[in-house]
Amino acid sequence: METKNRSKERFKFILISLIIFFAFVYISGKSGYYQTHIQKNTILTSEAILEFEKDVAEGKPVDIKDYINAEKMDYRNQYSRLGHLVSRTVDKVLTDGVNKLTKLFKTLFS
Repeated sequence: METKNRSKERFKFILISLIIFFAFVYISGKSGYYQTHIQKNTILTSEAILEFEKDVAEGKPVDIKDYINAEKMDYRNQYSRLGHLVSRTVDKVLTDGVNKLTKLFKTLFS
């Protein structure tokens, strides 16, 4: 009997969570948050195009880096750095180990 109550409670929790998530996505879509974000990027691009065309018409030397403001986001944190360090260490150990093992087999069977 307790198992049925627990599974009903879990089902209700999942269903309510999904409904809240859907409402959040729906409201953010209707409020125009995403459209505003896209429009902001488009306006910046349109301004850069106009500035580029103006500089070309005036005969100024142009460089694409002057017109594009590509912000590079750094998403690294201590956990991703640790994961990268562990990955590099495992790669180095395995690569060196396989190379040494190959040399050992070559010397044994040559």
